Amino acid sequence: MLRKKGNKLWIITGIIALLLAGCSSETEVSDVEAVKEILCEIYDEAAEANDVGSLDTIQRMVARLGEHGYVAVDSANQVDMTRAEQAVDFCDAVDQKEDAKMTIIEVTEMGFRKFDLQTEGGNVDIVRAYYQYDENGHLQERSTVNYPADFWQFTEEGYLIFEGKYFSDLDYALTLSDTPEHTALRVLPLDEMCRELNRKYVSLIGYRENNMFLCDWSQEDYGELDFYDIFDCFYPMFYGEPTPYTADEDLSVEAVFQVPGNIFEDVIQSYFNVDLETLRRKTKYISEKKAYEYRPRGFQEVEYPDIPYPEVVDYTENRDGTITLVINAVYPHGNMSKAFSHTTVVRPLTEGGFQYVSNEMNLQDKDYNFWWHSNRLTEEERLGNDNAEMSGEERIGNDNAEMGGEDGEVESDLWILPQAENSLFTEAEKGELNSMALTAAEQVKEIYQQVEITGETAYGSNIKAFTKEQCRDAVSLLGNADYVSVAEDTNMENYEKIEDFYTAYLEKRDAMVTVFNVNRDGLLEAITFIYRDGKLQTYYVGILWREGGIPETGDTLVSDIAEIKLTEKGYFIYAYKNVLPHSSLRQCFRIKPLSDKCRELTAKYIYGLSYVNYNVLVKNWDRNNVEDILMPCMFEDIYRIYTGENLEAPDGRIPAETYEKIMTTYFPVSAEVLRDKCGYDEASNSYEYEMIYATPYPPVGEVVDFVENGDGTITLTVDGVWADYNSDCAFTNTIVVQPFDDGTFRYLSNSIEQKELELPDAV
Repeated sequence: MLRKKGNKLWIITGIIALLLAGCSSETEVSDVEAVKEILCEIYDEAAEANDVGSLDTIQRMVARLGEHGYVAVDSANQVDMTRAEQAVDFCDAVDQKEDAKMTIIEVTEMGFRKFDLQTEGGNVDIVRAYYQYDENGHLQERSTVNYPADFWQFTEEGYLIFEGKYFSDLDYALTLSDTPEHTALRVLPLDEMCRELNRKYVSLIGYRENNMFLCDWSQEDYGELDFYDIFDCFYPMFYGEPTPYTADEDLSVEAVFQVPGNIFEDVIQSYFNVDLETLRRKTKYISEKKAYEYRPRGFQEVEYPDIPYPEVVDYTENRDGTITLVINAVYPHGNMSKAFSHTTVVRPLTEGGFQYVSNEMNLQDKDYNFWWHSNRLTEEERLGNDNAEMSGEERIGNDNAEMGGEDGEVESDLWILPQAENSLFTEAEKGELNSMALTAAEQVKEIYQQVEITGETAYGSNIKAFTKEQCRDAVSLLGNADYVSVAEDTNMENYEKIEDFYTAYLEKRDAMVTVFNVNRDGLLEAITFIYRDGKLQTYYVGILWREGGIPETGDTLVSDIAEIKLTEKGYFIYAYKNVLPHSSLRQCFRIKPLSDKCRELTAKYIYGLSYVNYNVLVKNWDRNNVEDILMPCMFEDIYRIYTGENLEAPDGRIPAETYEKIMTTYFPVSAEVLRDKCGYDEASNSYEYEMIYATPYPPVGEVVDFVENGDGTITLTVDGVWADYNSDCAFTNTIVVQPFDDGTFRYLSNSIEQKELELPDAV
């Protein structure tokens, strides 16, 4: 008997605790082969009937897996989960902080995903493997990743939702962050009629580029319903072919059509009982041509791609022949199985036709923000945007309006980020800060004159190959011009101004300070902190560059700050009131200088080591007990330190010669001990590959002092900086390293001392 849980929410922020044993267990080959064998017959039959990926085929696959004892579900949540009681029991184990394991098979149109879940102490670790059919009908492994569940919830609506992040070379190059993965699997069963009604009346429209299910309307009062979007949605359904009224390939070029009245009206009136007078009043009807002026959505009206999907969860067949549908918006990307709810009434007609009668939003928060949705521009907004002669500030204002912000605050490229409802900055101050940012940019113009601009994207600087030296030079020039400036791995210039700001904050005096941050890709950011009327905010201005080093104002954003802290050691740590998606809990700048030698030693010996995946940094060890820290998963990071490249092990094995050469170089250990501790296989003369993350998770180590010893070794004093927990000295390591003439080195020992936070648990 399935039990429905209420408000089971685990938001797991302690990264050390998350990773359980630090190294995910290898997928069992026999288990995968068994799944392949189970699905093989059904796939072959579907391929012969040209029915691969159909709902019927997926239903059969899920059912067959259930018959063989697997917890299975489909990726679109259109089929009840088999063996769902096992999933419920696993969630119970997480809740009770008991140890448990579970495998879920998620059937997709072209293969399956296999989730191996393991929980210990209330934390969940996930290994996700993806298998896809190739052109010959053979299942091939496409990817395997592992990650801790940063978010875990078994919802009231019966969904298991989890999220985590893993490292991807490509995504990190594009976004400078790890890759997030969101998963939402329906565990509790759903009435099949609800699914049928959803497929017939709701999901074919959904929430993309229309407001049909995002506002209140009825056939007596159509309210804010956009009939142009309705025409887009229903033209293919009515005519059985794509609409010919499409936007130009260049979305910045506006396309305008005159759609014959009978075509426009037939599409709309087939699905809505709306009279012509109302339809023409709510659109632009050209009476002399008996046509409707129609503009496809353009560049200014595009929407965020990751949006909720509808799920009918209840229905009532009414006496007048209509059907009332209760619909939840499931939003995996937002970790919600009920982002919002609405009630839609439909009227079935003869011969399979139907009409929509009304929609009513069931919002607990009447001001719910459909931030991913963009309304079409009104005629007034279009005319306003057509003004060619606009100042930079006017252009920014129009960009704001394009994204639908009521107060003109939402900016073009930052529209997915939370905007403060009330700005502490006056419009005049914003204008002055915009001007100051451009003036500051002029100070570094010489650095940007020769850079190559690669194109226009919604993120980053669009500069090709901006170097670390260029970052540092920009910081220096800004500092010489008396601006507070900083870049990654570079001392902050004029940091005393932040100290003055923090003093004013402690004394509850209004104050303001601007930090110019030079990103590694060349993007110049002006971040202004303000303390006024007992509240904190930031005003962000992004500076982009044209060919020839011409700066221009990009995005702006006002954000509420929940708290700030300036540590004795010299870190300025702050937290946004609304945490940005997939970002750290807190942000920080090191404001006080760190010696170049300490930075050099950090880069060479500490950067790339993890506090959470293995025991190198969290256990006291030396050559007498080095075997206590040996784990197969640590090799990936040591390989990267040695080669500067990411490890590739396509067959899941690492040749013994490579493994032993590197590990015996970097640790005082013999090949015999490695073979005993690290998964050596004599038959293949290789070591098992256990995947971990390719970048260190917080805390990160920072060399703050060092001693060059008489025997050639170096003793490093390393602080664990953990800004998420408001600490720049969570604990202190003493690490002894032995440099070699060829540039390699050996870790000889480690000891760790608790400081501001509890010591991490050894794996």
